[in-house]
Amino acid sequence: MRTALLRVSLTVSVMVPLGMVWVAAQTPIAVSGIQTNPRSRAMYLARATIWQDPAALSPTALFEGPSGAFPYTVAQANSDEGIGCTFTQAGKELSGDSPKFLCRTADGHELRLKYWDPVSQTGNREVFATVAATRLLWALGFEAIPTLPINVRCDGCPENPMKNAGARRTRRYVAILQPRWPPPILSNDDVDQGWSWKELDSAIRSLPPGPDRVRQRTYFDALTLLGVLIQHGDRKSGQQRLHCAAPVDTAAGELPAPGGEATTMLFELPNAPACPAPAVTIVDVGATFGGAGRESNPTTAKMNLEAWQRQSVFRDAGSGPCRGNLTVSLKAGHDGEPDPVISEDGRRFLMEQLRRLSPDHVRALFRAARVDQVVDAQPRHESAAGVSSVDAWVAVFQDKVRQVDARRCQAVP
Repeated sequence: MRTALLRVSLTVSVMVPLGMVWVAAQTPIAVSGIQTNPRSRAMYLARATIWQDPAALSPTALFEGPSGAFPYTVAQANSDEGIGCTFTQAGKELSGDSPKFLCRTADGHELRLKYWDPVSQTGNREVFATVAATRLLWALGFEAIPTLPINVRCDGCPENPMKNAGARRTRRYVAILQPRWPPPILSNDDVDQGWSWKELDSAIRSLPPGPDRVRQRTYFDALTLLGVLIQHGDRKSGQQRLHCAAPVDTAAGELPAPGGEATTMLFELPNAPACPAPAVTIVDVGATFGGAGRESNPTTAKMNLEAWQRQSVFRDAGSGPCRGNLTVSLKAGHDGEPDPVISEDGRRFLMEQLRRLSPDHVRALFRAARVDQVVDAQPRHESAAGVSSVDAWVAVFQDKVRQVDARRCQAVP
């Protein structure tokens, strides 16, 4: 992943106050990240933006997603013809284990694609779950990496583009495209350093008593409960990033001597904050809308209606502490905070945000995710019941919202 962050290509992205942008290959990038000491990073984490009031979104805007983050419009990306490209690199040569590949368009865009073959029903189910999860986070005021659902016509694609195996020909996939992850704030030289849920929880607890700590606790618990609702159990630290959401103050750090690199790490000086607006982002929410488990099963943990429906939001319906019903992955371990405790302030705050969504908003969410492309995402006896796949997902979503609304939790001590 180090080369993925530092390499200069059309898929490099930077964070600006209005969100992600797609940067051309020759665009100079001043700072690719901030390296500071562990104490300063902990302070950044404790005070980082977790939630900010989102603009009112129409169902159409929710369906289309954030604008300006990609080189294609939603209409272009989802046309019947799709986006044409030529296969260049197998997914096994890239970071991560989920099915993906690289291809290049005729106008020079390098596309890193997670893909699904709707004919053979094989590939990466994160194609659907990531769209639904990132759209939902965005609509409710929590930050996630933008995602563009895209139809792809891949020339010279092997039968298995993840393994680069089988006959090559033109193949069509439904896929997703995301910008590169935002430049991180690090406390070591590992560009993959993320934050664990336990780490962010502890950082907030370290704040002095007062409104700042109450606010951060409320937002954190709301985000945690939302993660339970969508069954985001693959919560290892690499799935989250601490980053700077505003222009970096380069005077507060040292840059290495020029060496021809277009991306540069800023080494922050002691007691000289280089980032005026730290923020936390969830960068990978592909293992969602199913049933979270220790192994993040590629079928049941990712966009699986039956598995998601079986998972209650809370572990019990009693009057004691509210514990979310969430099994976290082995890689996340205890730091992923399984079955997290939720405060009443956090529950109430999330409920206020969920009320922003009408049934039409939720329907747009699952239409954008293209749940109809996954056979086992269809409701059973669909034709007899007259229920569409999208409507079935909307019904389960609304039931989970009702569970959040009906429960009462305890206040934070």
